[in-house]
Amino acid sequence: MTEFFSIFGAYDFVIRDGIVLSLVALSLYVVLSAGIFAVPQVGLMAVGAYVSAVLSVDAGAPFVVSLIGGTLASGFVALLLAGLLHRLNGIYLAIASIAFAEIVRVAVLNLPLTGGAQGKVGIPRTTTDLVICIVVVVAVAGLIALKRSRFGLAISAMREDSLMASHQGVDVVRYRTALFALSGILAGAAGALHVHMSGFVEPGQFSFELLTQLLAIVVIGGTVFVTGSLVGALVIIGLPVALTGLASYEALVNGVLIVLIVAFAPSGILGSLRSWWPVRSSPSPPDSADETSAERVFPLLRDDGPAGDTVLEIRDVVMSFGGLRALDAVSVEARSGEVLGIIGPNGSGKTTLLNVLSGVYRPESGTGTLLEHDFSELWGHPHVTAQSGLARTFQNIRLMDEETVSTNVRLGIARRPGVDVHERTRNLLTENRLDWAADIPVGSLPYGVRRRVEIARALAREPRVLLLDEPTAGMNPTERQDVFDTISDIRSGGVAVIVVEHDVAMMRSFCDRLVVLDFGRKIAEGKPDNVLDSKEVIRAYIGSGSLA
Repeated sequence: MTEFFSIFGAYDFVIRDGIVLSLVALSLYVVLSAGIFAVPQVGLMAVGAYVSAVLSVDAGAPFVVSLIGGTLASGFVALLLAGLLHRLNGIYLAIASIAFAEIVRVAVLNLPLTGGAQGKVGIPRTTTDLVICIVVVVAVAGLIALKRSRFGLAISAMREDSLMASHQGVDVVRYRTALFALSGILAGAAGALHVHMSGFVEPGQFSFELLTQLLAIVVIGGTVFVTGSLVGALVIIGLPVALTGLASYEALVNGVLIVLIVAFAPSGILGSLRSWWPVRSSPSPPDSADETSAERVFPLLRDDGPAGDTVLEIRDVVMSFGGLRALDAVSVEARSGEVLGIIGPNGSGKTTLLNVLSGVYRPESGTGTLLEHDFSELWGHPHVTAQSGLARTFQNIRLMDEETVSTNVRLGIARRPGVDVHERTRNLLTENRLDWAADIPVGSLPYGVRRRVEIARALAREPRVLLLDEPTAGMNPTERQDVFDTISDIRSGGVAVIVVEHDVAMMRSFCDRLVVLDFGRKIAEGKPDNVLDSKEVIRAYIGSGSLA
């Protein structure tokens, strides 16, 4: 049967090899697109190649069986690797994954089953051009569909900020494990295809040079684009062919290309092309001057009516970092339909308290409940806390800056039967006066609008408890008014709102109750006027006098 790529004459094998290599690059894209700098793909490709070769040569398995066997074996090894490395990130994860690839190479070099240094020969060359194209097309189509799904949205959030993603209900460890497995499947399929294309396999094929080639492919094409691997493979494979004299300097050329792309086009070829496309001008925010007069800049929003049932409670929580006790036997409760303010000097433990309440930290001791959930089951698992009815914003805004406003808000929506995600997103944008910015990337918006987007995303989860960490920091009076109005509406809907703020005057007029922290201890709690006029609170802030 005539092969498709035979029309390229002597370069037909180079083209087939390049397409298979793009499949390995896709497996690298899978983890890098989520901000996971793990590079075990060379080792995973070797697993797929050798398992497929052993099945074909030693067990006499047909091509389809050996292809599937090598693919699944690599995926299984990737799952095990994800479990072993789940606590590592950054450079430590990269080093560990490179070490894994070297372990695999040394193992196949010394195992009799793999043929040792001589490798295995006589592998049936049953990989056809049609099979290669089908596998790559299916992989690309599947990854594109995945990117457009809820899973893909979670991956984008993980790449931007894994802590932010976990507070939107994303189980980062689970998603990361799934991505490792998918990466292993793609790399294993590439390895199995390659051995049945070349007819042999030996340890030297899985060297560090191959890893640099894969990195060059993904970086050149664009790490956040599925088709970036295809574009990068075209450049890396085509350049030495076009410039024959560069073939012997392939590793050097790859390194130079990586440096140039990272320095001058960090988003790769596809990212650079997209930046050249004409972008429609962003509309300006609607003029709200008629709605916010000077007399309404600092209104009294507090309703002195009775608050509802207790929805959050912690007792005697202790949290230390080394020798520093950040929280010292702190007890707090929040009730539905009230605004609870947390104030205190810098370093008093306010953000640490929010991190405990949102499940980021597991305190040394203490008890508590969130609605019907025991905090002992939530601490250390912010995604479970988010799924249990609590949402939060952050002191430093955490959004996906390259994504649109509607995409950011959609991330926070909990998927339930009967919920129309797109309709829910539109309603949230309208309710928060953000519909005009629905299709604008968040990073191009003013600070105050971005803060509103973060609050809208938190509300998308329909929380019973909302934590706001300095929601008006850096805002002008008009922007503050906008946030205050939003919080008032949230509170009137029965949500318990816990606010950390430095503006004591605003907290006096705005909150139903105040809790004051100093050096990790709770020194006062009660009605704002009573708390802020107490001598201990005044002493903690300014030493003497009174608080405005």
